[in-house]
Amino acid sequence: MPEMNLSKIFRADHLCLEVMQIPDDQDPLSIPAVDENYIFELPLLNQLLLYLACPQHDCLFLSGPAGCGKTSVALQAAARLKWGVEQLTLSARTEACDLIGHATLRRGELIYEYGPLVRAMRRGEILILNEIDLMPPGELSALNDVLEGRALTITQNFGERVQPSPYFRVIATANTKGSGDPTGFYNGARQLNQAFLDRWRFVELGYPEAKVEEAIIAKANPKLDKSKVADLVRLANEIRRTSCPDEGRPSLSAPFSTRVLLRMASLLSVCSKLDESKALEMGFAARLPEHEREYVMRLCADIFGNGQKSELMGRKAPKRMLSKHHEEKAE
Repeated sequence: MPEMNLSKIFRADHLCLEVMQIPDDQDPLSIPAVDENYIFELPLLNQLLLYLACPQHDCLFLSGPAGCGKTSVALQAAARLKWGVEQLTLSARTEACDLIGHATLRRGELIYEYGPLVRAMRRGEILILNEIDLMPPGELSALNDVLEGRALTITQNFGERVQPSPYFRVIATANTKGSGDPTGFYNGARQLNQAFLDRWRFVELGYPEAKVEEAIIAKANPKLDKSKVADLVRLANEIRRTSCPDEGRPSLSAPFSTRVLLRMASLLSVCSKLDESKALEMGFAARLPEHEREYVMRLCADIFGNGQKSELMGRKAPKRMLSKHHEEKAE
């Protein structure tokens, strides 16, 4: 198998590994497309590359708030390494057979159709399981042996055994760490079995630092003025400060993600007649309850209005913005 120079591939210095062996027989159709505008954060990239190079019978669990780039970092690393990916978004109705496969009738003949798990095992691909904390824990337990690098026995296909390729990897993404969601943001997130979670390495993601996020927005929207990009990121961080439920602080009912920020920037970039307040309303604020929407729109006016900092800036949100969950907790 060929060795690839990682510094050259990712155009980055100070990587934890200089070279990596990767499979050279990947299906071109399974390799993700490279996004030239994507920007890697070095600490996260190092942890991801370390797992891909040296899994040591572990899988990788990427947790973090909505829209912070959990799936995209895995896809863009795979794209640059030319490593095939099988990807599936899980839900409360996902069953083990959706991953492994099932018997199906085709042209009058009953055949066994393999799922993304088996395909990735055989081809030495990366299996990405999005929203893993939404799938029932009992169904996930069927993967325990596979996650440790052992063969998969398909009882529904006459006990067929599938040996994993040495290049088979599993990456999961979730808004939680498998212990449920105390914030109330992510309805349906389940508490996963601890024996299942013991088979994973955990990497926690957050929203990028201001300078990184500015670079992401500017690269995706080169028509936007640099000062406007900086103000958009400033607005995002003010809203996030309000949205943080830690330390008893008030919380908005929805997180302001990098995805939302990119949406706002894109709207402003393609329509020069659109102002920032309307872009904020379309991209985020319209989904909020009235009193929350009023608050974030006033924050927007503080930054993009007359340029003067009002009494809202640097202060906590009104107490009425506390969710019922946090009111009960405060009592």
